[in-house]
Amino acid sequence: MANLSFQNILQEVGNLNYAQLKKLRHEVETNIADNQVGQAIADHEETVSACPHCHSHELNRWGMTKQGIQRYKCKDCSKTFNALSGTPLYRMKQSEKWIKYTELMWQGVSLREAARQLNINLRTSFRWRHTFLKNPAKYGVSELNGVIEADETFLPNNSKGRRRLNRPARKRGGGRIQQVPILIALDRNGEISHQVLERNTRAQIQSALTPMLTPGSVLCTDGNQSYRGIAEDLSIDHKRLIGLDNQRVIDGVYHIQTLNNYMMRWKGWLKRFHGVGSCYLESYLSWFRFMEQNKDASEQAWVRSSL
Repeated sequence: MANLSFQNILQEVGNLNYAQLKKLRHEVETNIADNQVGQAIADHEETVSACPHCHSHELNRWGMTKQGIQRYKCKDCSKTFNALSGTPLYRMKQSEKWIKYTELMWQGVSLREAARQLNINLRTSFRWRHTFLKNPAKYGVSELNGVIEADETFLPNNSKGRRRLNRPARKRGGGRIQQVPILIALDRNGEISHQVLERNTRAQIQSALTPMLTPGSVLCTDGNQSYRGIAEDLSIDHKRLIGLDNQRVIDGVYHIQTLNNYMMRWKGWLKRFHGVGSCYLESYLSWFRFMEQNKDASEQAWVRSSL
């Protein structure tokens, strides 16, 4: 809407009676509620308290952007910024399509299909996906408590998406494919940690897992000897579930079935992408974890997580 037309509407507000004002407010609030991206940004504006340039808390409101996003000016460094500065959504365009795009992410739709449905460029579809995955990928579990299940899983090394291979081209059926080890650990409180390892060695597993183990916890693993040494070093209880002994549950409580089920669901979900580049595995692990931990979240969940 042109600014002149908007100013005319504002002038007419003073001529409305009480009943008309109530109806106008209802219409405005309904339209604001329908604009889920705008609502999420408006809520985020209330939390802006520091300059992203110098971290000063001395701020002045400094008008609005063309999209209606609040701008600020820092009293200390005199730089201006808006409510999205410093977030993954900064300078992202076509906000009216963000919610629909994140709905497609919940469905696990491919980049090409998302681009087709929203009439956007394939590169834009790729950029949006990894923009919404930035903050979930940064999320890290500081500690796991109680009964902790840990195990590794493996995926073939995949160079999908790379312009140049760091190895000779592989012919179908020729040679052994290198496997990428992934360590996944979770506790019964719903906290999930994952890390793509360079090699499946005790040193790598210990470096990834040890900082998260808390005193008094119980570590449940398969027969991998690496975990035995980690548990002994930390003096925590360790339950080894060895398949050859046909022992899947100890004392009716200690098992790794919750973790195995999670791995199975993640790999099943991953198949729809027909192979994922190994350099993007962390993002796809974070993507699935985010959906698992936010099953009851609103449609704004992806947008709010990026603010």
